[in-house]
Order: sequence, then structure tokens, then C-alpha cells
Amino acid sequence: MKRILLLLFDFLIFFGFLSLFFGETNQKFFRNDAIGLGFFLFTIYFVWNFKKKKNSFSSLFHLLFVILLSNFVFFKLAEYDPIQLLPEKLAIKLFMFFWSLGLIYLHSKYSEKEFFSFGSILAILPCFVTSNFMSYPVIPIGFALVLTIRHQELIQNRINWLLLVGLAIFLYWIVRDWYDDFALIRIILLFEVLVFVSIARTWREENKQIIVDGLLWAFLINAVILSIKMFLEPNFSISSYREDLFLIPVSLIGSNSFLVLGLAVYSMQLGKRYKNLFYFVVLLFASFLLMISVSRISILSVGLLVFLTMWNQRSNSVKKVLLVLAVPIALLYILFSIYSEKMLLDMGTIGIRLSIWKLHFFSTLTNAPILGLGFNPEKVIPFLDVRYLSIADFEFVKDYMIHFHTFPLAHNLYFQMFSSVGIAGVLVFFYFVFFYSVRFVKKYNQFLPKERLLVTILFIWLIHEFLDFSSLEVANVFFLGITTVCLLHPTFDEDKNIEKVNPFFSKIFLTISFSLLLLFSIRFGFVEQSIFKYYKYVQLSSFYEFQSKTDSSLRQLEDQDSDFFENWKIRFLGERYFFLELALATGTKREAHLLVQCFETMPRKELCSANLMAYVIKQQKMENALHMSRYFLSTKDPFGIYTRDFL
Repeated sequence: MKRILLLLFDFLIFFGFLSLFFGETNQKFFRNDAIGLGFFLFTIYFVWNFKKKKNSFSSLFHLLFVILLSNFVFFKLAEYDPIQLLPEKLAIKLFMFFWSLGLIYLHSKYSEKEFFSFGSILAILPCFVTSNFMSYPVIPIGFALVLTIRHQELIQNRINWLLLVGLAIFLYWIVRDWYDDFALIRIILLFEVLVFVSIARTWREENKQIIVDGLLWAFLINAVILSIKMFLEPNFSISSYREDLFLIPVSLIGSNSFLVLGLAVYSMQLGKRYKNLFYFVVLLFASFLLMISVSRISILSVGLLVFLTMWNQRSNSVKKVLLVLAVPIALLYILFSIYSEKMLLDMGTIGIRLSIWKLHFFSTLTNAPILGLGFNPEKVIPFLDVRYLSIADFEFVKDYMIHFHTFPLAHNLYFQMFSSVGIAGVLVFFYFVFFYSVRFVKKYNQFLPKERLLVTILFIWLIHEFLDFSSLEVANVFFLGITTVCLLHPTFDEDKNIEKVNPFFSKIFLTISFSLLLLFSIRFGFVEQSIFKYYKYVQLSSFYEFQSKTDSSLRQLEDQDSDFFENWKIRFLGERYFFLELALATGTKREAHLLVQCFETMPRKELCSANLMAYVIKQQKMENALHMSRYFLSTKDPFGIYTRDFL
């Protein structure tokens, strides 16, 4: 009976996943190709496997799910594809084809039990690459973790009280930021990494290395695509100053290259010539992208990593070899940085960041010092009291938002953390950093050189984040997670000292984890499909979420649903979907009703005020309402983010 229920559960999850696959999209032909390719490759493997009778039905069904999940990732990447190297998304299709072949090869090579453990994780690794962009990456990651937990043996024995307390904290954060999709993505992404680390820390070292190699392969393939695109662009100049590279922030490229360099060095082993050659090629491309990014803090982080690695070498001959290699490379980087249009030390940039740090610090200290302002504080802080800022700081922050047309991200992990989770969160974070640092120092001699390298990478990352905030970027967070997984072993983890919980509480943890991952996959999937459904009528906006393109083209939508949104729908789907509907209702009778609901339900009153102002301006004989709306908006918008649109 239990086996039948599990089989029904598997089919339910599978068809729920397919419903997301067949939703609204701007790449219908690519979606059809992705599904067709997945079934085609699986059918060939199934026929070959059927004659040998090597695998069970459950294992083959899991492989089909994993291949389609992998193709779903590439399908979502194709919806954006900032590089567009070849026509008809051919570069992504080739990548998808070879990745599916790799999954089939690993399924045939390893036992069913092992592939159940890491197969679905391998399927989503292309998510974690700098040049790949997805609006809601937590959807495929959530399905991958559900599949992993579903087939993980003795998973209940790995649940401890620390995980239960962590789950309670995540639930509080989710409830607090329920309406904000971007904040929820950060929270769910952190939760998914926590679940992954909890599962993968007990894997064999070989299985951990498979995931590391998969990450490096995904990085290398995308680095090759990105490099070819650069050299094919006629107007591209390596030394030019840039904030992004084909819409990819250079700071993200630099920070990701640093982590890739560390993991590639960690993976090298004596006696494995061909694998070491692969790692060396990864090192070359990571170094090239690091140089192209001219990310000053990332380049300094790599230099510090090289210096500490050389310092820890016991053999003088090895030190000399590393020194011979390091000196010319360092000189090359220095010369390139000098030749580049980007300044090595830009006092203007430092001044702007200091002003933003003051804004984050004092806003949080004044309004929510203990628990913080939520996981998207940069969207809240500009609309709080700013009397504590000097005129110079105020103008710096204002110019930053106008120039980059974005909210003031802290560009510092610690200020961002303080404004997100307050003093309580910062103290907990530094407690764990201090606790594990003390344990590492006490047991330093028990760690292998490779494990010390991982600790060094994480230590330098903490320094790196003083001038950047890349820890919750999708391309970096999984690299940090797998680095932690590779480091967790009995010497460091001492899991035996952590008391296991009652099986009843373990089941509660797993049930809630399952529910959260599936719930947000449904919510985010529905919101994303709605955006694609109406993309002809609205345009994305950093400050307004969505804005109507024209009033006349939207009047055909007026009679579709003239009633209010049901409250449950608003509360479940959040503010991004609500403001999409508000943009669609521009110029219709529904607009006034939705504005009333905006003030009643949405936390972002300043955005409701801006939309009200736009509505009042279009009406006739509403002079008093116009003055009142302008006054109401000005009291909530000190930086003039919305007010300047109506001057």
C-alpha cells in the first residue's frame, strides 16, 4: 500500500511539474523542442536498457523526470538569454543536448541509489552560472530538492534541533515578507541551500566531487560561449569601462570567478592527468573573466588566496614554483588594470557606498533594530525618515538611484544583513563564524591541505563581502553551499554531538519543507506565466513593477473581470501579481477599485500613492484630489523616486 501511495505521489508531482512546463511563454517552439528531446533521448535509453533489464521502473521514471527537469532549466534560460550567440537559441539547445547525454551516462554508470541522491541536483546546475538568468530559479531548485528528499534513505535520522529552529526562523521571515516576491526568492533560496547542505553533507566524497565537477563544467561551457560572443562583437573592447557584460553585472562575474578558481584548485589531484587538465582550462577561463570584469575586490581576493596558499606550503620547492607562476600573472593583472578605463581606486564610488551604508544603518537602527526590515530592505529604506543623513549623503544616494534606476543595494554583506535581519540576525551569524573559526584553529593539524583551502576560500569571501553583496546571487549561493558541503566532515561537523529529534518532529520538518518548496513553485510559476501572458500590454519597471504601455490597447481587457480581486488571491500571489493586474487595468473601470484595494492590502503605500497620482491626473475636475494626492505622495517619498514623475 505504501509503495502505491508513493507511486501516486510521484505521478502527482510529475504532472504538476509538466503543467509549469506547458504554461505561458515567449519560447513555445523551444519548449516543444525541450520536451521532445527529453522524451526522445529517454526512449532510446529505455529501449537499450529494456533488453538488459538493468534498472527498475522507479529508477527509469526518476531519470525521465531528471532529464525533463534539466531541459526545463534550459527552457527558462532561453526565455531571457542575454548572450544570444547563435540564431534560434542554438547554443542553449546544444548545451541542453549534451547535458542530457551526461545525465544518461551517469545514470548508466552509477547505482540507482547513488543517482537517486545526486541526479536531480545535477539537472539544475546550469542555473548557477553568471550568464544564465531566470526570474524564479527557486522553482526548478525546489523540484530537484523534492526529488532528492523523496528518494533519500534514512533522511529522518539527519534532522536535528538546529534544523527545526532554522525552519521556524525561515517561516517567520516568509510570513513577514509574504507580499514581496524578490524578498521571498532570497529567503527560499537560502532555505533551499540549507536543505541541500543538510542532505549532501553525508554523501561520499566521490558524490560530492561529481557535483563540483558538474558546476565547473557548467561554468566552463558558459565561459566559452561568453568568450566567443565577446570576440565576435565588432564594438567590443576588453579595456572599456563597463557596469555589465551583455547584461551580466561585472561584479557578479568577478565574484563567481573567484569561487570557481578556488573550487578548481581544490579539485586537482595527483595522478589524474586528464581531470587536472580540465581543471587547468577552467582556471584559465576563470582568470580571463576575472580580468575582464576588472572587479577590484574580486581580483584582490584572488591575490589574497594565492598569497595564503603559498604561505601555507611546507615545501620550499613548491613555494618557489608558485612564486614563479604568481609574479608574472600578478604583473599582468596590474598592467591590465592600469590600461583599463576603470580606475583602480575610485573615491567617488567609495563615497557613494559610504552614503548608502549610512542610509541602511540608520534607517534600520531607527525603525527595526532588533529584527530588521525584511529581505528586500533596499525597497523599503528610501521611503523612511532620512533626517539623519547629511545633505551630501542624501544627494549621493539620490544620484545613485537616478543614474542606475534602481533601489540602493548596500553592496556590503554586513550592512545588507543588518538591514534585513537586524541585530539578532547579525549576532547569530557572527556566533557561528566565531564558533567554527575557533574549532578550525583548535583542530588545524587534523585538516588536510585541501580542506584548509576551503576554509581559506570562505574566510576570504567574508572579506570580499565588505565591498560587495554577492552571497545571495544565484550564481554564487550554490558555490558557497557546495564549498560548505565539501568541508563538513566529522572533524569539523561533529554531528554526533547534536541531539537528534523525535521522529514525529522529523516528519513535521520534512512535511513543511515539501509543502514550502511545492507551494512557492506553484505561486511563482503562476506569476511568471501571467507576466508572459500579458507582456504585450505592460513593461517591466524597477520602481513601479509594471507600467501600462498604452491605454487603448488594454480596453479589450476591461470586461474580463470587473469584480474586485478576491482577498485570498491577493494574499496568496503577492504584490508583484497585484501590480501587474493594476497596470493591465489602466484606463478601465477596474483601476479605481484596484487602487482602493492597494491601500487596503499592499504594504508599499508609496507605490499605491504613485499609482493614485497617475490616476487622478488623467481624471477631469479633480483639482482638490490632485493637490491632496501630490501632498500625500511627497510625505512618503523623500528622494522623489515617484514624485519627480509628476512635476
